[in-house]
Amino acid sequence: MKKFTVVTSFPVSNWEVYGRKFLESYIEHWPKQVKLLVYCDGYPLPDDVPKASNVRYIDLLTNDDLLEFKERNKQFNGKANPNGMYNFYEDAIKFSHKVYAQNMAMQLLLKRKQKKKLVNSGWLLWLDADSITYEDVSMDLLESAFPDKYDITFLGRKNAYATCSSLIGYNLDSEVTPIFMDDFINYYNSDEVLRLKCFADNFVFDRLRILHEVHGMMALDMTPDCENLDAFDMSPLGHHIVHLKGNKKYGVGQYIGKNIDGTRYFDLCRIVQHYKRKNLLEIGTWNGETACAMIQAAFNESDVVHYTGVDLFEDATDDTDKREFNIKKHYTMTSVNLRLQALAEEYKNQNKELTFYLMKGDSKERLKVLNDKAKCNVHNIHPDFVFIDGGHSKETVLSDYEFCKDLPVVVMDDYYTEDEKGKLPERKFHGVNHIFSELLGGTKRVGNQRRLIVGSNDRVAGGGIVNLAVVVNDDDLPNPPDFNRIPIQVAPRDCVPPDNIQDNVTENMKLFDGKIVERCHWHDGSAIIVSAGPSLEDTFDKIRELQDAGGKVICVKHSHNILIENGIIPWGCVILDPRPFDGVSTHGIVRKDLLKNPHPDIRYFIASMTNVEVTRHLHKKKAQIVGWHAFTGALLEIPELENQELITGGTCSAMRSIGIMHTIGFRKFHIFAMDCAMKGEPKDKDEADLYGKKKWIKTGVLNKKTNEEKIFWTTGELLALAQDFERLLEKENTDMDLYVYGGGMVPTIFEASNYEYLPQFEDKY
Repeated sequence: MKKFTVVTSFPVSNWEVYGRKFLESYIEHWPKQVKLLVYCDGYPLPDDVPKASNVRYIDLLTNDDLLEFKERNKQFNGKANPNGMYNFYEDAIKFSHKVYAQNMAMQLLLKRKQKKKLVNSGWLLWLDADSITYEDVSMDLLESAFPDKYDITFLGRKNAYATCSSLIGYNLDSEVTPIFMDDFINYYNSDEVLRLKCFADNFVFDRLRILHEVHGMMALDMTPDCENLDAFDMSPLGHHIVHLKGNKKYGVGQYIGKNIDGTRYFDLCRIVQHYKRKNLLEIGTWNGETACAMIQAAFNESDVVHYTGVDLFEDATDDTDKREFNIKKHYTMTSVNLRLQALAEEYKNQNKELTFYLMKGDSKERLKVLNDKAKCNVHNIHPDFVFIDGGHSKETVLSDYEFCKDLPVVVMDDYYTEDEKGKLPERKFHGVNHIFSELLGGTKRVGNQRRLIVGSNDRVAGGGIVNLAVVVNDDDLPNPPDFNRIPIQVAPRDCVPPDNIQDNVTENMKLFDGKIVERCHWHDGSAIIVSAGPSLEDTFDKIRELQDAGGKVICVKHSHNILIENGIIPWGCVILDPRPFDGVSTHGIVRKDLLKNPHPDIRYFIASMTNVEVTRHLHKKKAQIVGWHAFTGALLEIPELENQELITGGTCSAMRSIGIMHTIGFRKFHIFAMDCAMKGEPKDKDEADLYGKKKWIKTGVLNKKTNEEKIFWTTGELLALAQDFERLLEKENTDMDLYVYGGGMVPTIFEASNYEYLPQFEDKY
């Protein structure tokens, strides 16, 4: 039988926050033969620290190398930026404890191996201490998860900045592993880590892993299909352990997190809060993430909330998955119960009460409880809201709806509409479409029943868009929120074939001469982002004022010449367009004319996907060129860019300008002329664009503070830009201070929003 040792570390000050839960659950659910080494940051330990034969507590601060690292680098505590606000990525002190603990554990075990001349030392597993084990971990599970042919294991994440380092496996019988660890710890002993653009341990881990893999190290990615931040949940131990990543361990605010931010689930929470619902029913609880999000939304309007969840949980089988067209893995009722218990404890500390009841089984049977008043009274099942997101077969969806159709507010997931290519999921998935469109008759109002489709940008693998269908039955309730104030969803997509983009990247990289945007530390400088909307001519004086005060003006190509003609020389100009340089832009201007005379004092930030003729033109004109990589599907297929900074932001250069300036350290943004609309009405409302399609779109923006709606005429491209900006405002942890100028659609959206500056504390790793 293989040997396993687990190592973790935590500051004693966080004993009650998560340390106690970690230790108690480990002792209860892990095999007794798996020893746990706990490196404690600080002493003495609490008097009630659990004792067990397989748990050893070690004072981390006896490590002289760690103490010396902390002393000489104490300023690198995440607050070294000028504004003094905490930056997770710059906290070298925080992450050093984790790395030194791993090294201490490995050296301890390797010395023991040498001293006792052991043939097999097995595996050393790092496990973050903000984890709770809720189901027994077997030796069989560990042996299958950590094959001996590999040197290390890790949790990969396709679209994240770095891997998840909450669970790492080190094969102690490998000749390579000690060498890897020596390099790892030397990044800290030599202070080399401080020369990197990010001080997080997983960033360093990835750098070394990739280097060692080139030289033959065998590394196993335990989560190769993970495309978000939740790699731990997809790991072999994900069914047994809950990882309270980042601020989840401190408070309830992070339970919503990035999984729902900007998705239809965000709108779901808005509906719960809008109608002040406090007795929630969810059919299809899954992992409890959406439950926690809805509960938090309910607590924004009430001090007492009850939640009822129905799911097959671990009783699901291959047959039920096939019948209900399910492709997700299943979570145990115990794991969801634990998550809800933790949430209840957090709200209890705020003098708020959360109660909940979970029902395991087929909803067609379990929902019969709604017809039994006695049982409902026992479990406090008196729902005033239901979210139907269980089985996808027409039979199951219809059954779920029939049980709940008279509740005041009914929300159904999985209402499908066509994507931009006209694609839809297979008909067999259209259970909600059948109910809403065929049974109810769509959005027609009947008596006191109001119906609404809440559109989204959530895409379905294989084609189609998935949306929410809302039914309001109570005539005393207000109308649903106006989620569709921008009625047309414009999905961002590459405007030229991927091959063209990839060819542009190859050629542009030769012309950038190594000058590529890299992530920089935070600072207190101001970025002035200037688009080319109609309000630009009214804001020149304000732009000059901010520029004279030290702000850096960043323009798009359409405002480039206008600013220069009015005596404003931008600090930078952002260029993104992969379309032909001599073609006509959507504004009816030849693109080449916009950059005909580059200014020697302007830095031209050229995306690697940009048409290479643009770069060649600017290179010939001896302009200052700085390259950057735009996050897009086509770039993800280029292996050479795997570890490059891919800058997000949206569909156009104006929003990407924010992403670029954010990457190089700006956090204060003044945004001009991002109007996304024309002044007044177009002369020809039926005018066609360059592609023969209707050019003008009429849309409205509702200011919920004043209940006033402003009407704008815009284009599909500009509407996409406005929607990108709106999604930026909706993010929970936006770390930017924004000022918006002008009178168009984006300024109106900003004025109507509840945006406020929020420092970013969330653990992204």
